[in-house]
Amino acid sequence: MSNLGSRDRLARLAPLALLLAWVVLGSVAGAGDAQIPQTRFLSSMDLKGHPHRVGNGEGYNAVVLVFMSTECPISREYVPELNRLAGTLTDKPVKFLGVISDRGTTRAAAGEFQEEFKIGFPVLFDASGELARTFAPTHVPEAFVLDREATVVYRGRIDDQYGDLGKKRPAATTHELADAVTAVLDGKPIAAAKTTPIGCPVENAPLDASKVTYNRQIAPILYANCAECHRPGEVAPFSLLTYDDAAKRSQFLAEVTRKHVMPPWKAQIGHGRFLGERRLTDAELDVIESWANAGAPEGDAADLPPQPQFASGWRLGKPDLEIKVPQPFTIPPSGEDIFQHFVLPLNLPENKMVVGFEFRPGNPAVVHHAILFLDSSGMARRKDEETPEPGYTTFGSIGVAVSGIIGVWTPGMTPRYYPQNAGLPVSKGTDLVLQLHIHPTGKEETDQSSLALYFADKPVERTMSRAPFLVGSLLIDIKPGSKDHTITSSVTLPADVTLISLLPHMHLIGKEMKLTATLPDGSVQPIIWIDDWNFYWQDNYVFHEPVRLPKGTKLDLVSRYDNSSENPLNPSKPPKRVFFGNGSTDEMCFGIFQLIVDKPGEEMRMQGALMQTMMRDWNNSDLDQDARDKIMLEAGKLFGGGDRAGDFFKSLLGPGKQRRGKDGEKKVPPVPLQPVG
Repeated sequence: MSNLGSRDRLARLAPLALLLAWVVLGSVAGAGDAQIPQTRFLSSMDLKGHPHRVGNGEGYNAVVLVFMSTECPISREYVPELNRLAGTLTDKPVKFLGVISDRGTTRAAAGEFQEEFKIGFPVLFDASGELARTFAPTHVPEAFVLDREATVVYRGRIDDQYGDLGKKRPAATTHELADAVTAVLDGKPIAAAKTTPIGCPVENAPLDASKVTYNRQIAPILYANCAECHRPGEVAPFSLLTYDDAAKRSQFLAEVTRKHVMPPWKAQIGHGRFLGERRLTDAELDVIESWANAGAPEGDAADLPPQPQFASGWRLGKPDLEIKVPQPFTIPPSGEDIFQHFVLPLNLPENKMVVGFEFRPGNPAVVHHAILFLDSSGMARRKDEETPEPGYTTFGSIGVAVSGIIGVWTPGMTPRYYPQNAGLPVSKGTDLVLQLHIHPTGKEETDQSSLALYFADKPVERTMSRAPFLVGSLLIDIKPGSKDHTITSSVTLPADVTLISLLPHMHLIGKEMKLTATLPDGSVQPIIWIDDWNFYWQDNYVFHEPVRLPKGTKLDLVSRYDNSSENPLNPSKPPKRVFFGNGSTDEMCFGIFQLIVDKPGEEMRMQGALMQTMMRDWNNSDLDQDARDKIMLEAGKLFGGGDRAGDFFKSLLGPGKQRRGKDGEKKVPPVPLQPVG
């Protein structure tokens, strides 16, 4: 197990409340927030207790919201037509939702209305009125259509079944809502983007903060955004499923949500867009704060939603290959966080194309995150054989040259197939290396996690690069006491590529990472910005829409580090000189991309560009001999000391070789290009 020395226990306890309390003091909202529409983060519970993220656009190209009423006769009479329309869209990428925002209606009464009128689509209960205030319907029923960017592209009536003053016609002759949805799905302009709704007028009054209660407004927010982790047996340190759970922490909840510490999401909003963004809206933050300041009132039991239900089986369906860690792994009651690597032979009889995966922690209370690596060298298997326990332990990296990354799992993540009908090739004889970040809970625990792989049953349209694409630097030499050490790196793409996901990676003293792309025309496209890096909350960020970058694009990375005694996550007390390396007191600087090289056969050019960048940076650096020796040794470990990658780094710096003459002139000869295959 990695030695974290005598560092403050705050780091080990992540993500427990003690660490959260510290993070709150230094966490602020991103500057880009004001430009992002709040519709993107809207979430709500339906009357059956299922959460819906209205604006995230994952898995569908359009969202239909129809504001309804339990009392308006025209709204009631439209139910059969809405059921019919929703039924025609079940096999299309459309989310069809009703919304009830009546101030005087309890959730229980709304549920009875749904059952009585046999409404066949989910109906959101707009307990806080946020949906009504955001979309501002003037009548019920009134329909809204959102595209994948959460932009309203249609609002108005469902059809012309009712004329002026609610006078009913024999039959509708125009179907504006259906036509709008069809246009969005076909990528065409909508003929009439706004029509006049016919029905009962509604008033969207501001929420009275003094009337906010747990049952009506707070429970739906916690169930939709927090309960995935904050429930018994899961990774969070306490449950938020009951009034008592939340009420005794009301001020704490208000503080950590206002500071955007919870829900956990490190990527700054507005710098790239990703699937599964965990974010509360400004209105939800205000509601939680008002409730806490009012003394956390419980409210009417008839407003309480049913507790959310969570899937127990494989959510992507029956897998093609199901793998389980062969034997339970024992976690001690206390100590440092553990990064355990389990080597799982795939035993594939032939080469396969992976198109999706799903991970299931054996003990959710201890598993913080998982990364699924591929190893075709057999090195991980040999490392496993050297240790008596299941798997082997390293810190930060897996200690071998990986041949691919299948993906990353974090609590609450939705399992997904790869986008754009893409697949990841896996060769016969490859092992899967499962890295688990495990933290002790105060009592002895065991874990035996499992995962499912899904293979292509027909040729895929696009093939993801077998090797991950690393943008970053090995030139890490940080003086003790340095509060703002900056490292930069850049690589110019030699081919057209499509970015699928990004795993930023630093260790404990990292504080910020930003990646941008400068296109050949000079325009700058943000990729990601994490301005409050925390090693224990690293995540894999899957792009909302795969990002296409043309040949000649320059990817720039800027990372900052705090190696001072004021950094509570600093593993060295007092601070010491920090180099690139694999250990807990070392550092790294990588943005690890999963990507598609648009033209088959150009993967080697991509890896060659990386090697050329590393050679350029190495030969132009001012590192002294101690730093070069240390970095060479650690790079050899990371990329596999005995294979071509290790040979490449050894060729950069032979043992004991002098790198500078007496006059200070660099004596580093050019190194032949040996890209890692």
